[in-house]
Amino acid sequence: MYIDDRISNYLEQIVQKNGLTLIHIDGTELDPDVANGRKRAIIINNNYKTNFSRYFRIAHEISHLIYTRSNDTYAFSPLSKLSDETEANLHAIQILVDFYFSEIPLKQERWERRFHFIEAFGLGQITHLVEKILA
Repeated sequence: MYIDDRISNYLEQIVQKNGLTLIHIDGTELDPDVANGRKRAIIINNNYKTNFSRYFRIAHEISHLIYTRSNDTYAFSPLSKLSDETEANLHAIQILVDFYFSEIPLKQERWERRFHFIEAFGLGQITHLVEKILA
C-alpha cells in the first residue's frame, strides 16, 4: 500500500470515528476548502491552489470540527492569525505527526526528520508550528 493510500485511510478513519462527512468537489482554484460545524461536514476542493498538501488541508478541517464546539463555517485559511486557525493548524500537524512518525518513537529522531515532514505536507509557511509540536 502506498503512503497516499495509507494516509487517506488514516484520515478517513478519523472522519468516520467522529461522525463527520467528507466531500470532494472540483471547484475553481480560488475556492477554499470548508468545514461546516453545524452539518459536521468537510468540503475539499480538489482544484484549490495552495502549497499545503491535500492531507494537511483535510486534517486542518477535521481539527475545526473535532476540537472546537462551534457551529461556525470555516474556510481554509491556515495563515490567519485568528486563534481558531492556529489551533486547527496545531491539531492538524499533530494528526499528521501521529501518522508520519508512528514508527519513530524517539523525540530526537522526529526532530531530526522534521524538514522531511514539512516538505511532505507542504508546511514550509508554518514551520514554527511544526517545531512547536515536535519540540
